[in-house]
Amino acid sequence: MAERRKINNFDFINQDSGKDDWGTPKKLFEYLDKEWHFELDPCANDRNHLCEKYYTKAEDGLSQDWEGKRVYMNPPYGRETGKWIEKAYRESVKGASVVCLIPARPDTSYWHNWIFPYASKIQFIQGRLHYSDGKEGCPFPSAIVIFQCSSQGGYNDMAFEKKGGEFYVGNRA
Repeated sequence: MAERRKINNFDFINQDSGKDDWGTPKKLFEYLDKEWHFELDPCANDRNHLCEKYYTKAEDGLSQDWEGKRVYMNPPYGRETGKWIEKAYRESVKGASVVCLIPARPDTSYWHNWIFPYASKIQFIQGRLHYSDGKEGCPFPSAIVIFQCSSQGGYNDMAFEKKGGEFYVGNRA
């Protein structure tokens, strides 16, 4: 549970839960897997992996090759998240399709350096998720970010377009 504290009469919630391996909600994964048919879970452990092929912390998914795979990535949340997002982008350039479940923190540098310029799709999740191993709602908002290299021009000259509650990226006309 998030810790509440008062600073200068403002009520703040400390969002650091002390853990970085939040298990994906089963129904969310099933919904995404119907479309993507995932082959690899590079940020897993022996209890929470969602694909037959997965990498544990000891196997270091950041140092593995994901080329050409359909990847589901729920990275460790914290200071390492940016490294995972950069990896997702770089692997998508080599042909992987990477669907990421991450904290919706668009003020962070990895959003500005990797997601906004290069993501194929960004979808903010309304409400707070209840992760598979959590009894309470997540203390932060979440987003689905997809990196998928287009055979029609790649990532160059892209523009965001909002349709309903989703943001799409497409080539500028």
